Amino acid sequence: MKVLQRDKLVYGVGAFGYGSVNQMLGNFLMFFGTGVLGLSGTLMGLAIAISTVWDAVTDPLVGALSDNYRGRLGKRHTFMLVGCLAVALLNLLIWHISPTWGELRKFFTLLIALLLIETFNTVYSTPYSALGFDMCQTYHERTKIQGYKTVFQSASLLVPSLLMGIVLNPQAVATMDTASSGYQVIAMITSGLCVLTGIVTIFGTFRFRHCASTPKPTKLVVKQKKVSVLGEFFAILDERNNVFLITAYAVALSCSAFLTSLGMHVFTYTFHFSSWQISLIMGCLVAGVILGQPLWCTVSNRLGKKQTVQTALWVVLCGVACFAILMTARLFLPHTCVLWLLALNILLISVGVGCIYSLPISMFADNVKMESTAMATGFLTFCTKCTNAVVTFIVGFLLDLIGFQSGVATQTLQVSTALGWLLIGGVTVAGIVAWCLFGKYQDKVAEPVVSYHDGKVSTAHHT
Repeated sequence: MKVLQRDKLVYGVGAFGYGSVNQMLGNFLMFFGTGVLGLSGTLMGLAIAISTVWDAVTDPLVGALSDNYRGRLGKRHTFMLVGCLAVALLNLLIWHISPTWGELRKFFTLLIALLLIETFNTVYSTPYSALGFDMCQTYHERTKIQGYKTVFQSASLLVPSLLMGIVLNPQAVATMDTASSGYQVIAMITSGLCVLTGIVTIFGTFRFRHCASTPKPTKLVVKQKKVSVLGEFFAILDERNNVFLITAYAVALSCSAFLTSLGMHVFTYTFHFSSWQISLIMGCLVAGVILGQPLWCTVSNRLGKKQTVQTALWVVLCGVACFAILMTARLFLPHTCVLWLLALNILLISVGVGCIYSLPISMFADNVKMESTAMATGFLTFCTKCTNAVVTFIVGFLLDLIGFQSGVATQTLQVSTALGWLLIGGVTVAGIVAWCLFGKYQDKVAEPVVSYHDGKVSTAHHT
């Protein structure tokens, strides 16, 4: 079935709504918990880590269910519909936790809510990612459709950031003095977007609902396939190439985990930016990721996907080096000057991060057996989310270790400086390790297309 540009566009829209919910959780939750709710960094890190590990465990399970599901809406769309509705509702509930509750009540309520929202996030996102694999099954087409997805997912970063500048107190982004109602308003808008864009994608790609369907198996096939999900899960590791790619991708995304876990802390306490200034920084982050998509798509056509990802990692590392210089000089430069220099710096870093978000998924699709795309996607997200869970817990523990004070508007100079170096160190180490691991991956080449003209055989490559 031919995939039109319109189909890719409608597919990409599906990443916008649930992406805005995830970005609200990723950008604000650690800060909301330690600032507004007054929970310790260790407890917040523990809650987020547990829910992330649970999310990782459910990914391959939901993937296996999706691959084997048969229904009127197809393998993917039924799950996507249930998932987007449930995520929208649970997102509203999380931000209604009261700061006046006892510490244990706040912790366990938050933990249960996170476990539920991560479950239904998987119900939507894993079949959604697999749908892109089902729709586009050639080397360069996979890159293009992942580019559309990444553009909309990156644009979703801007939604909670812009709303933060409009709704929240400009001088108190997340402290005990900040009204929880501000976060609740943002949650209402992002939940509405989640439902709207999810439905647009579900109905817009409806003609592809059976493109991954397989014939009803015979009794013999059913008997042969009576293997555990766990067995199928680890069978993906039979190929050494998959091991290097999955590990490299998981480590590379740790860069993003450090940025999302510590970014709000650093921008607020280290650089003393107000909410609208942080919105500007986040806008540059989104712009860089989006602008980088056509750039990396073009570069990958020339250099190959592996070398392109390694180049993008070098861009990130160079940006982090500039960030370190700027953080050191922040005490001696005018505040406005620091703001605009940092905005340009974040723009540079985000161009590289944009490649990390999209291209490795396309690389993984090059190695996936098309009859089990959701299962393979679930395995990939399992590994990346386990890594992010570890990073998030470490970040929470380190916040307590450096003496970060929950629920206060300012931190000491020592603590604010330590926050910046934690971010720099985490991104640098993750970037270098990921670059080395990607170097061990053997890149696939474009699939040859054999055609016959006047009795002669000609060979070309998908572009």
